[in-house]
Amino acid sequence: MVADVKIKANTIDVSNYIKKLQRTIPKDITKALNKVSAYAADQIQTKTQKGQTPDGGTFKQYSEEYKQSDEFKKKKNKFVDLTLHGHMFNSLTWKVKRTTSTLFFRRKSEQIKAWVHDEGVGKMPRRPFFAIGRRDEDKIRSIFLRNIKL
Repeated sequence: MVADVKIKANTIDVSNYIKKLQRTIPKDITKALNKVSAYAADQIQTKTQKGQTPDGGTFKQYSEEYKQSDEFKKKKNKFVDLTLHGHMFNSLTWKVKRTTSTLFFRRKSEQIKAWVHDEGVGKMPRRPFFAIGRRDEDKIRSIFLRNIKL
């Protein structure tokens, strides 16, 4: 069986369409990056406040010394959620520049606190939370592609 394919294209229409894409794609990419960044920041905060790592595990338990402290007694949740006053996650934000997006903490003190928790510095055990889980990567990909309109 032989199939005939006939393409009728007006080169002016094709040229205009390509020019339109060149104008709209950067805006679409910026919009899509903002959406996936908001989703990623939300997932980091939500999972951490449930006491989960990015891939769904749990954090190392608090030390007995900390469990005896006044700070721990003031905590609403007694499981490890890296939240005492909520300042660290209130500082979590993102910035989109052209084709990249960066998640970060606005205040230097919160950056340091997040780094100490994420890397496990000094007596602090390592509790990695500032990452995107494997399942979330797939969701981010689909959100991004849904928001790019060609």
